[in-house]
Amino acid sequence: MRTWPLGLVAGIAAVLAALGAAPAAPPATATASATPAVPAVPGTALDAGNTSGPIEIDAEDGIEWRRDEKVYIARGHAKAKRGDLTLYADTLTAHYDDSGGGSKVTRVVAEGSVRIATPTQTVYGDRADYDMNQSVVVITGHDLKATTAAQTITAKDRFEYWAKRDIVVARGNVVMTEPGKKVSADLVTGYFIASADGKRELKQVEASGNVIIVDKAEVAHAQKGIYDPKRGLATLSGGVKITRGKNQLNGQYAEVNLNTGVSRLLGGPKGKGDGRVHTLIVPDQPAPGAGTGTGAAKPATKKTP
Repeated sequence: MRTWPLGLVAGIAAVLAALGAAPAAPPATATASATPAVPAVPGTALDAGNTSGPIEIDAEDGIEWRRDEKVYIARGHAKAKRGDLTLYADTLTAHYDDSGGGSKVTRVVAEGSVRIATPTQTVYGDRADYDMNQSVVVITGHDLKATTAAQTITAKDRFEYWAKRDIVVARGNVVMTEPGKKVSADLVTGYFIASADGKRELKQVEASGNVIIVDKAEVAHAQKGIYDPKRGLATLSGGVKITRGKNQLNGQYAEVNLNTGVSRLLGGPKGKGDGRVHTLIVPDQPAPGAGTGTGAAKPATKKTP
């Protein structure tokens, strides 16, 4: 194993971090006194592109303001654009609270053919729900997918972004692919931290449940995988099996240094486990009729006339 296709973990976080701001502005026809304030964008230090500036919202079937329900609804191929981030959906709904004397958007829901796009990545789903009080974005759908020019990540259940905890989660039969590489697991979680210059950077990625990592040369199976991008170190644990052709390594714990290309299979973390490591090495088999010995083909005998 040499690399994990993890660029999309950061990419999804970047897109979801900016999602809440895009549809939050009310339509231009609303009165100033009832206009909900645009909330601060959580996670804007992530590379979500240019998400500052005015917000534009349009919809083919119009924009409705329900004063008593404290909600704005944009219907019919609705689109919300801010900078280079655009949110598309059949319907966009913004809920707001004006009980404190001002107006504050508390929840934004996009439903039907949801697409969240920046110049570098796009997230697809059927529904996106942004709880601004909790700073949590959840995207669900039957064909849940995120893409870049070279990578794709799919999930059966949902994508989540927890802004206050700086965590992005993909749940349910998660598959991350790029040319020549694939990582699949039941659950994939990316953790972020603030760097010295104030930007957020990917600290760790965890894959758990039926983890399978495939590249052109090897296939690795485990119950859990942890990747540290800064150290370039991936660890696998729980029924580890690494296969290259007919050769196979079995153990409870493996360390793969992606910087040096050195892999170690151990009985446990730091060699302290009580499990044994097993190796099956299958020598190259000679082609039929080749070689010497009792099983080797014999030269034809020339008959004497």
